Amino acid sequence: MTTSIKKLLLISITVLLGVMSGGVMALTVTHIAGNEYAYSDGITTTNYDISYVYAAFSDRTQAAQLNSQPWFGNNGVAIAFTEAVGSSLGPTGGNGAVGPYFAVYDTAGMNTSYYWDTKGYYGSTYTNDLGQHNYAIATVNTVGAPEIDGSLAPKVGFLLGCLFLMFGRKKQHAKAILSV
Repeated sequence: MTTSIKKLLLISITVLLGVMSGGVMALTVTHIAGNEYAYSDGITTTNYDISYVYAAFSDRTQAAQLNSQPWFGNNGVAIAFTEAVGSSLGPTGGNGAVGPYFAVYDTAGMNTSYYWDTKGYYGSTYTNDLGQHNYAIATVNTVGAPEIDGSLAPKVGFLLGCLFLMFGRKKQHAKAILSV
């Protein structure tokens, strides 16, 4: 009886750890050093060197570069980068911005950008296709040690469960087969 309770408890803990690690994971942008920032979407982490370029969406080459940024098309990621970078690149913006514009393309088909304001918080503005602004550019930084992604808890729980099932069984005695 106690063995089945142990197994049930262990299986429940393993499932719970798996569910906890598979839940909603917050995205984060963390300053590493200099212009290097680590972006984590909750599953993978990528280090970027952040700089800026004076660009306009009307120039196809520049528009392609702006469209390829990790925050392009995602307001939440753009805001996270805006808050992390802030004004650390110097006075790069205009219209009250003290940091570069982090361009996103919103659902209305307008070029919206997030920026760090002189008041110490992020703001957003519409940037038309013809206007040139200092837009943030992220370059993947491949220098450094690789990071381990994902949670270790479900893997350890699964391994412990397997070990328990393999070695935790009672030895069964073979019963003699009665022949008639």
